Amino acid sequence: MFVSMKDILNDARNGGYAIGAFNIVNYITSKAVIDASEKLGVPVILQTSVKTVKQIGTDEFIDFLRPLADKAGVGVCVHLDHCTDVDFAKKCIDAGWSSIMYDGSKLSLEENIKNTNEVKKYIGNRDISLEGEIGSIVGVEDDIVVNHDEACYAKAEDCKKYLDSTNVDALAPAIGTAHGVYKGEIKLNYDLFKEIDSISPVPLVLHGGTGLSDEMFSKLIDLRAM
Repeated sequence: MFVSMKDILNDARNGGYAIGAFNIVNYITSKAVIDASEKLGVPVILQTSVKTVKQIGTDEFIDFLRPLADKAGVGVCVHLDHCTDVDFAKKCIDAGWSSIMYDGSKLSLEENIKNTNEVKKYIGNRDISLEGEIGSIVGVEDDIVVNHDEACYAKAEDCKKYLDSTNVDALAPAIGTAHGVYKGEIKLNYDLFKEIDSISPVPLVLHGGTGLSDEMFSKLIDLRAM
């Protein structure tokens, strides 16, 4: 079934488990992810990058994604990932995405809040989730490149101000993960994750699975359950 991200993430947060998000690029990859989720009996997030959506077209993309999600025996969220363009976020909202990530993490906190609120206002009463990001995640995601020297952990006080000012449905704080092809040791700040989670009224999202072990994922889930 076609769902917004907040519906399945809130259940996951309350139940002490995580939900996987997978980047898809066409009908075949979308169907493969949904088929696997149905076999496991778990909800899933289909992540679409801005670059891929632009290549295929918003209407063309949602025309095959929505029927696949509608027919699925599990909850399927269609999510626009790392969108730095407010106008393009609005275009995908109008096209029918069920979740939007506005990524203003490279901007000042004030400008990030301002743009996030513009997207939130545009969503209005529609059943569409909005995710925001605080801090910069090293690596490459679509056309967003963050060098090691530019990467920074999220600050708990910034997260609180952002959450209080935007009313987003999910928050992605940078805690040491990496995007894409990345050489180096991944050092997760578990204490920071726990601190931010303790002040966040909404589920946290972990971006950048490069180099993470099963144990790392499990520890983060366990921290939430403690």
